[in-house]
Amino acid sequence: MLPPCPEPGRGFLFVRHGESADNAADRHSGGDADPPLSPRGRDQAGATARLLKQRLGDDAGRILILAAPLRRTRDTARIIARHLRIRPDDIVAAPGFLERRLGDWNGRTPTEIPRELVASEATPPGGEDRATFRLRVMEAAREAAALAGPHCLPLVITSRGVGRVLGWPDMPNAGLFWWPATFAATLPGGDPRWPSPGYVP
Repeated sequence: MLPPCPEPGRGFLFVRHGESADNAADRHSGGDADPPLSPRGRDQAGATARLLKQRLGDDAGRILILAAPLRRTRDTARIIARHLRIRPDDIVAAPGFLERRLGDWNGRTPTEIPRELVASEATPPGGEDRATFRLRVMEAAREAAALAGPHCLPLVITSRGVGRVLGWPDMPNAGLFWWPATFAATLPGGDPRWPSPGYVP
């Protein structure tokens, strides 16, 4: 059984990593593959950082960055941290938010392994089954959400598959979201439409 969502007013901001080299080549990349960001991905991360700074204003100083331990997520986290004047040493590794391990599907194109199959309940050969992945992500989400408070605004940086578990069927590279929806009411302006799930840098 999945852990319950946190109580209203507790949650976190969520950023998908910038475009990776595998994204640019249209290849599947799970938590057991570690491509770097592409130049475009680095630019996307910078654009998201500027948006965060603009939207949050003084509240940007409350941000605690939690990043899945992959190059694409760590590098996105470092770029955002630099823009927000957060020390790289203050970025917290969050292995619970690691992308689903795709085993033999890593590096394959959607022609070889359809996206619908990757998003299904099928278990990749040598990879992670979806039920285990979901439980891991939801437990990590509950723990991250519990960190939120007057002096802490968690910002999770991870991957698209994790976003699917948290309720977004797809999300753009470096897209900015929140979880759960009730958490938006605690952000500057109190508008549940902020940040917009349709945002594309």
